[in-house]
Amino acid sequence: MIREFAPAKVNLSLHVGPVRPDGNHELASLIVFAGVGDEVRAERSDQFSVSVDGPFAAPLAAEPAEDNLIIRAARAL
Repeated sequence: MIREFAPAKVNLSLHVGPVRPDGNHELASLIVFAGVGDEVRAERSDQFSVSVDGPFAAPLAAEPAEDNLIIRAARAL
């Protein structure tokens, strides 16, 4: 199993540009990382799955899988 700390980031400034042809926006931001964050764990498995737990997990669990950035990143990998 792999465990990594993923620090939270705080946007001090955020500029959202026009919509690109792919439907996303160009972003320009000034950020700092906080001393708090999430623990991300990964382990080898024969099946792909993602689980989210903790005090703020409920809204993420209700999110459609195709919108979840973790799932999109894992599938792209």
